[in-house]
Amino acid sequence: MPIVDHIFILLLFVVQPIHGVFEARSYDAQARAGRPFNRARFYRQTALMEWSFLAALAAAWFIYGRPLADLGFVPPGGPGFWGGAAVLVLFTGFLLYAWWAAKKASADDKAKQAESLGKLVRYLPHNGRELRGFIGVSLTAGIVEEIVYRGFVLWYLGQIMPLWAAVAVSSLVFGLAHSYQGANGAVRCGLTGLAFAVFYVVTGSIWLPIVAHVLLDVLQGAALREILSSKANALQAEPA
Repeated sequence: MPIVDHIFILLLFVVQPIHGVFEARSYDAQARAGRPFNRARFYRQTALMEWSFLAALAAAWFIYGRPLADLGFVPPGGPGFWGGAAVLVLFTGFLLYAWWAAKKASADDKAKQAESLGKLVRYLPHNGRELRGFIGVSLTAGIVEEIVYRGFVLWYLGQIMPLWAAVAVSSLVFGLAHSYQGANGAVRCGLTGLAFAVFYVVTGSIWLPIVAHVLLDVLQGAALREILSSKANALQAEPA
């Protein structure tokens, strides 16, 4: 493989997790100093960084004349794909129900749920304007992260290890990429990455994981916004 592939992997496996740890420490220092966390700017910076990485990866991919099928861009079809589509419909229904339940929850329930989120509250939308920015970064994450972590990383690792090991390693790295969310957030994202990786392998296509990832982020964000915008949680939410 060309050296550029190894550079991409180095950025994903080492640089990004380390950067996330230092980034979180910086945000903690801001909070201790009483400086508000600018969620809108965080969403913009995250989207810009991810699209820039994907643009570089896409440029290298086309320069070396590699087929898009190696990244999972194949025509829909087959029992795995349509079975996955059925699962996605059920998954979407569950997310919509969770959103509805968040809207209907009592103030006390919302307060308890907000408290259970810990520092993750920092990165979540608290009002309609922030939710619009969050939807933008959710679309970015669904597209970019699936192409990168499920498409590219599994393609790369699949050349040097069995598929099951590639799935495990890619999921671990995906969790570490979210190290800025703390240990619990990294574990949660790692398990989510594992589910998406299995979904990708079973369906044989990157399209359904992209849609599932976007829906998960957008609908969870909408549900959590309902919780965090509650007046009962005004004191717990960091100002934008």
